[in-house]
Amino acid sequence: MATLQKIRTKGGVIVVVIIFIALMAFILNDLLNSGNSLFRGSQNDVASINGKSISIMDFHELLSKNEEFQKINLNVGSLSEDETYQVRDLTWNLLVNKTLIDDIVRKLGLSVTSDELMDMVTGNNIHHTMKQLFTDQQTGLYDKQIALKFLQDKNNDQMAFFYWYVLEERIINERLQAKYVNLIKKGMYVTKAWIEDEIANRSKSVSFDYVLARYTNIPDSIIIISEEEIVAYHLENKEQYKQEAMRDFEYITFDQIPSDLDRQNTFEKTMKMKPDFSNPETDAVQYVLLNSEEPYDDRNYKANELTPQIEHFIINAEINDVFGPYLENESYRLSRLVAINMIPDSVKARHILIQGTTLEESTQTADSLMNLIRSGIDFTFLALENSADQGSAMQGGDLGWFTEGQMVKPFNDACFLGKTGDLVSVESQFGVHIINITDQTKPIPKYQIATLEQKIITSSKTYQDVYSNATIFKTTNKNAEMFNEAVIEQNLVKRSAPNVRENERRVGSLESPREMVKWAFNAKVGDISPVFEFGNQFVIALLTQITEEGYPLVENVRQRIERELMNQKKAEMLISEFNTAIQESEDLTEIAEKMNSTVQKADNITFASYSIPGAGSEPVMVSLAVNSPLEVLSKPTKGNNAVFVINVTTEQAVDVQPETVETQLISSATQGIDYQMMETIKKNSKIKDNRSKFY
Repeated sequence: MATLQKIRTKGGVIVVVIIFIALMAFILNDLLNSGNSLFRGSQNDVASINGKSISIMDFHELLSKNEEFQKINLNVGSLSEDETYQVRDLTWNLLVNKTLIDDIVRKLGLSVTSDELMDMVTGNNIHHTMKQLFTDQQTGLYDKQIALKFLQDKNNDQMAFFYWYVLEERIINERLQAKYVNLIKKGMYVTKAWIEDEIANRSKSVSFDYVLARYTNIPDSIIIISEEEIVAYHLENKEQYKQEAMRDFEYITFDQIPSDLDRQNTFEKTMKMKPDFSNPETDAVQYVLLNSEEPYDDRNYKANELTPQIEHFIINAEINDVFGPYLENESYRLSRLVAINMIPDSVKARHILIQGTTLEESTQTADSLMNLIRSGIDFTFLALENSADQGSAMQGGDLGWFTEGQMVKPFNDACFLGKTGDLVSVESQFGVHIINITDQTKPIPKYQIATLEQKIITSSKTYQDVYSNATIFKTTNKNAEMFNEAVIEQNLVKRSAPNVRENERRVGSLESPREMVKWAFNAKVGDISPVFEFGNQFVIALLTQITEEGYPLVENVRQRIERELMNQKKAEMLISEFNTAIQESEDLTEIAEKMNSTVQKADNITFASYSIPGAGSEPVMVSLAVNSPLEVLSKPTKGNNAVFVINVTTEQAVDVQPETVETQLISSATQGIDYQMMETIKKNSKIKDNRSKFY
């Protein structure tokens, strides 16, 4: 219900937003379709999906709607950088999914009727977002009547109308996708032969002896791999090497760190403020509020809760004494002792929270209840019947013990500045509280301190000096060789950014480095970037490698192919050695000696086992063991990391429920279809993502 209130209180904002979006669409449409447009054709496309062009204007209109929708959900006036990126990414995924699914569902004749939509609002299949909006926080139950009233009244409320407009579209698209997924799931089944085979595999566990010879036993140097073999393997297995467009670059940073002069200036500035701040006639709190770079903290602290230097100061200080300037967390500070209060360390209290329609109504209700309590009516009973804080109401309003700072300030002050037995009412952002202090620990001295903070920041001169150094580096080092030599000569730290994708928004610890990523995708290998400013750093990059989208050249995956071919050839050699040893003797001990290995044991292995003791992850060995007859030496078999032979020594029956197996197989077959379905559709579609040109 809180979200519903947020929707209704932002009506004025959404009118402006809708008008703005409409105006921008009109202006951009006119501009982009004019004969003199600089953005005609593909330059204006943010995407191409199976030949359908999506203009940046259409994408931005959709993005603006989703941003406003998210602001309502978060109850904020603006989104952070991370939140903006998340909404942009969400908008992209929604757009791609909808574009791809629309063609499919249209051909299949799938749709969402008005009756289905109402069922997700007031029926038996309430949509999860509707539940979030209209679930009564007191009862935890979905309130259909409030939901219906919202839909009936939305035409008279611009914000509510906009919210439903976006939500309805999302609900319908979700349902269409779910229908298509369900069609696929209904078409999937598990054969009787599969079930019987799975039951047979699961119905026993085995123990076996084995001998293995690892590929690492054979030196790489004796394996010969021809160029023809590499090329042939690359052609046959090119799909497994398909890649995204990526860039590798290296970069150096010139950090905007305050100089010694900046530190000295901040110290002197703080010193100049000390006389006024130390004057007993100066209101320390107001002085901090007006002059400090951190807000005033009015909490009462025990001495041992403070930093060692402040603790040492306050123990012997008198009211209005000032300590400092002292350096802490890159700031110079002055701390003035404002008050010493004898207050408890912990308080036990109970309360009744009143949340009326108006403050006046809540206050009147609180006054009436306090009169009843004073007349002898049980506090516990009244809390149970009247408190809006259902958590504590079930305990008669009891909040237990709490320390200072755990509760909101008005509540906190009433409890810690009052005394045991007090019955008071205070107002907070939650409503009006009737508080009964039931117990307190023994009062101890606590200190209120006003701290004036001046942060050490980079001056304009330091900023210009650092920028000048970065600019000189850029202008004097025009190629990769000069770049690397200068890094060594100047003892700079060079960082690497490998495999950076076109829409990447994070590079190391750099702050908002999108401009550098966009540069990298328009540069050539060996290019030096301009001087970028990210946060408090100037950054210069060197592009070292370009990886284009699609299938890589043989040279780019040669090492991976060589390793796979090498393992294949080693496996063939080891299988041949095993066969020779087996021809001479089928005794595992003798085979192990000939293979320079040992006989190892594995006990109680089932079809569900993930690894073999001494062998590691070898699923082929697990399958071979479960399906091998007793006391029969297996053929040499290629695994992930070795070739092995096994001999099953014992076999034990395992109780298996056929119904459970069938259920699990069906679940396994359909599990992940929701995600895999869209990924498969995307993989088989032609999607060109041009977002990096605009964001």
